[in-house]
Amino acid sequence: MRTRNIFLWLIIMGAWAGVSHAYVFDAIDVSSKARGMGGAWTASADDASAIFYNPACLAGSVGADITASYLKPNGQDFESLTFLAAAAPIGSSQGVAASYRKFGVEYAGQDLLDESTLTLAHSITLMQDVHSSIAVGYGLNIYMLEFGRSQYVDLGRETTWGVDVGFLGTLRDRTRIGLLLKNLNQPEIGKNDSEPLPQWIAAGVSYKPYYGVVTELDLRGLRGEDIEAHMGMQFGLTQFMDLRFGFQTGPNSLTGGFTVKVAPVEIDYAYSSHSVLPGTHHISVRGFLRK
Repeated sequence: MRTRNIFLWLIIMGAWAGVSHAYVFDAIDVSSKARGMGGAWTASADDASAIFYNPACLAGSVGADITASYLKPNGQDFESLTFLAAAAPIGSSQGVAASYRKFGVEYAGQDLLDESTLTLAHSITLMQDVHSSIAVGYGLNIYMLEFGRSQYVDLGRETTWGVDVGFLGTLRDRTRIGLLLKNLNQPEIGKNDSEPLPQWIAAGVSYKPYYGVVTELDLRGLRGEDIEAHMGMQFGLTQFMDLRFGFQTGPNSLTGGFTVKVAPVEIDYAYSSHSVLPGTHHISVRGFLRK
């Protein structure tokens, strides 16, 4: 038992050492729709997952919805990401949402690392006419980081907070321009050896050339890293099914997915490849209620 506890302690310390070279609370896609579009979702987000990609998109909601998502990044059995979000409109010009996101690492049934994020968001349409609209949204993130513990070692837990701000402009219901500023307040976590949480700026343009077709191109820059390109396309194959394809850089990845719609439920699936690691399978379920 003592040997196992020492081994567990070494794994935990290794995980913490890895944190110093990579962000905690990383920018893993929480929406299978977004993943299927190559992560290009800053301007196209149309469900409760907008709370993560661009809270300004909540202002255009046409009804309440609940979205639940689950994946094991790159097919690794020891990692998992769970996401749950609910959104609802307020009148015709505002929207609110709340979400819970948990990324966990475990070994031999023992939790080594838990990253939990609770987010509250609000959006409002600042201007709207028959041809265009401008909306702004903001979100408050409460980040909770907890490391595993054994009989001899407890690395403890820490909490911090971050602020997101998003903008969305719509022109003739065909072109949408989105902007997200993630963790605008530059949050850090930890007492003695604090680590920065990921900050990024994402800008996206989506265009609907035909009914049922959506294209989007996003550029995303994470602090200290190269700019990533995300692009994708969605086709409304039938009234019961949508198809998606996409590509992203950093690392290069081909993506695809589909949605099966049986009102008031949608089931989404997406797959993204990886140049070195196994691909990622991603499943989401959405329930919605139209106005």
